[in-house]
Amino acid sequence: ATAIFVLGDSTASCAATTLSLNLTPPSSFSSPCLFHSGRRRLLPDILAAKMELPPPPLISTLNGSAAAAAMGVNFGGEEGESGGAGVFRMGNVGQQLRLAAETLQLLRLEAATPGEASAAVAGAVFVVSFGADAYARLLARGSEADASAPKHGRRGFARLLAGRVARAVQELYEADVRRVAVLGVPPLGCAPQVMWDGLHLVDGRGCVEEANELVQGYNARVEAQLDALRPELPGADIVFCDVYKGVMEMITNPAAYGFEEARDACCGLGPFGGTIGCLTREMACPTPQGHIWWDLYSVTETVNTLLADWAWSVPPSTDSDTSICRPITLQQLSGRADALAPPAMV
Repeated sequence: ATAIFVLGDSTASCAATTLSLNLTPPSSFSSPCLFHSGRRRLLPDILAAKMELPPPPLISTLNGSAAAAAMGVNFGGEEGESGGAGVFRMGNVGQQLRLAAETLQLLRLEAATPGEASAAVAGAVFVVSFGADAYARLLARGSEADASAPKHGRRGFARLLAGRVARAVQELYEADVRRVAVLGVPPLGCAPQVMWDGLHLVDGRGCVEEANELVQGYNARVEAQLDALRPELPGADIVFCDVYKGVMEMITNPAAYGFEEARDACCGLGPFGGTIGCLTREMACPTPQGHIWWDLYSVTETVNTLLADWAWSVPPSTDSDTSICRPITLQQLSGRADALAPPAMV
């Protein structure tokens, strides 16, 4: 890959936090990137390293030059004035797409030749990761969820969001993008905040089954829409990465992957660490690498590292079911074939 560009919510960008989403009262602010030793790497950052690219800088930190954006940009979290409601109106998706289109146009204008410009855009990988923040809001207790759910219905929201993500992929294609990876939503029914909100609904695996069913419904719908879209986009590689499958594998077999705690957040207060989010670095547990959940509903860097391994390639000694990306791996999507095989799921 020549560059990596990222569109998404707090799963993809440190500019998008639960504070900006107003998920809970201000005292429950939580930053998914707060960490003892500095910024916690998110999944796109680790994928960039596998592509031998630097972590894509936030669009807000760039100086507007093509050189600064040449190896990638993270457009995530640029909500502007839309606030949390924009997540449900899908305005945030549209705003990030506009920023991406403007950036690609800048790269074209500053390229030496039209052919060089087209090659640069076609060689870039776009990572699209929406849904986790929106579903966390939908599943939350209180007025925020109540105000949003009646319009679309909890199950109807999957159709709305999946359709918007599929349209985003189509719009990227129209901007000459040819390599796109869409990340699914993790099992939020097992996340500390949802566990705390729905403690009476917890199933035998320690998760809120209804919440996970909603998330699985969305993931299935967006993957189906991408499958239907592929024949309409000749020359494009569109990949769906099943983050739900990967995280659930870790929750089901935590010890096999070195996790000591599969339910409680590393940084948070209350039952499961799901009542009040991560306010300061000092609140964090001493061993975040032993936790699956970092805060209210964000996973730890250790989880992101495993997800990146499973998204990148398939171990040669096992079957393709160990990969979380379909129909090809992100290694194949990026055009690289020299990476070492990751550890297999057990």
